[in-house]
Amino acid sequence: MNLSKQSNLLLGILLCTVIGIMANVSRGKSSSGLEATQDLGSLDRRISLLEQRFYSIESSITRLQQLVVSQRPPVSQPGSSDRELNLLREETQRLSLRLNEVECGLIKLDERTTNSARDTRKSGGPAMAADPCRLNPDAPLRLPTRP
Repeated sequence: MNLSKQSNLLLGILLCTVIGIMANVSRGKSSSGLEATQDLGSLDRRISLLEQRFYSIESSITRLQQLVVSQRPPVSQPGSSDRELNLLREETQRLSLRLNEVECGLIKLDERTTNSARDTRKSGGPAMAADPCRLNPDAPLRLPTRP
């Protein structure tokens, strides 16, 4: 946007300079009323042509600015995003392991405190007997310290 303001200011100054120079030249050349009228008409046409040229230059500059902005890659930090994603995955894995350890501890406590749990395990068949948390319920609970 700064470039746009600078280009508009430059175009305005240039236009004023050209108009001033043309006005000074036409004053020096006009000696009669007819020549002045012809010179004013010619000056008006020249000013109109200059305005059209300035407008086309300004629109070209605007298009170039839009093209430059559209071709710029989006500003992103893939390194930090990937790093954060990996940290979240690792933390999720740690929490999942911690949850499994807590569940296993609860199962051992359940085995120790209720006879109905043991009866259910014995009648449940091989699926219940294969649970590693139920194999040795009298073993002490050893949960790791918090990370």
